[in-house]
Amino acid sequence: MKYHLARGEEQLGTFNDLDVSSGLREGRFLPADLCWTEGMKDWVPLGKHMEQLATDTGVAPPELPAIRALREEVRQDQARRQALASLGQRLAAKIIDWVMLLIPIVMMFMALMDPAFEAEILKHQGDANALMEALQRQIGKVQEQGNVMVEVTGWTVIVITVINIVLLAVRGQSIGKMLLGIQVVAAADGAKAGFVKAVLLRWMIFAVIEGLRFIGPAIMLGNVLMIFRSDRRCMHDHVAGTMVVVRRQITSKG
Repeated sequence: MKYHLARGEEQLGTFNDLDVSSGLREGRFLPADLCWTEGMKDWVPLGKHMEQLATDTGVAPPELPAIRALREEVRQDQARRQALASLGQRLAAKIIDWVMLLIPIVMMFMALMDPAFEAEILKHQGDANALMEALQRQIGKVQEQGNVMVEVTGWTVIVITVINIVLLAVRGQSIGKMLLGIQVVAAADGAKAGFVKAVLLRWMIFAVIEGLRFIGPAIMLGNVLMIFRSDRRCMHDHVAGTMVVVRRQITSKG
């Protein structure tokens, strides 16, 4: 089908239906441009004709750039409208997560500590390899004595860590965030963050970076201070493309 197009008094030319559809999508033709083809009584606005054609044929008209941009703006606005988690909620959730890991770790070291081990720690200060070897020897010694506390607390730390990873990947929540009713979501549209964003980029990579000598503490401090920005997104949120919001409650109807 051939269309004659005009813009005001200017004749744009004759185009087939594929050219018209692509021109509308790309912005070369406007909904207000006039069109005429064989069988039409008069010139009509192109946008109106395409809508009528879609109604008659059941085929959706091409999405115009302006409409596509408006939909994107609405989508981003909906994401921004989600209630951001407060500083208190995020701090409390972090404290809960830390305490849940800290308690079994402290219990483990209480079971390991004795005067001989303390002396080895003092002797090898600053030598990470020697300290690790001393720790391994002490763990073996305690286990030989029949003390299961080290094994129990070690497995407790592993289980809590695995639970947090699964929760973050599936729900965008650690145990602390779940108790506080907040969650990690994609900043672009508020959708689920998933494993890559919520776990790998947001947590694991920064855990490694912040553990580096010299630069680690500086990055950790900068990461924490960024929470005072208006969007409350820390450095790891910007890297992962996430934000922390109040979890929306799904209410049943009827």
